[in-house]
Amino acid sequence: MRLRPHHALCIQKFTGHGYDERFTEHMTKICETLRKSPEAEVNIISVCDELCAVCPHNGGGKCATLEKVDAMDEAVLEAIGAHSGGTLPWHKLAGEARKNVFETDRFEKICGSCEWFDLCRSTSI
Repeated sequence: MRLRPHHALCIQKFTGHGYDERFTEHMTKICETLRKSPEAEVNIISVCDELCAVCPHNGGGKCATLEKVDAMDEAVLEAIGAHSGGTLPWHKLAGEARKNVFETDRFEKICGSCEWFDLCRSTSI
């Protein structure tokens, strides 16, 4: 599976809310797949990924909020000590994100400008 770095955060905090019904259904399927297959290999990319496929911000393969998501991706990569193009099993990527983002003050720094931040902040993993 191909995922943007910051989506390792979104997937773990997902509670069934999304931009629209189509996106929410797609996100639910991605989350279920990864929960059932924690050993699944994730290719970390810094371009539109599996989740972006049905995102309303995706305009022909380019994110309308690219500057914001690029900054989030870079911060997550730095926090977890990974790089774009790398591959990790989902459980390792998720674990590194929990330990190095959610359990630190980086969470608000990385995600504070996201429209979903308040929901994620109140959501347990």
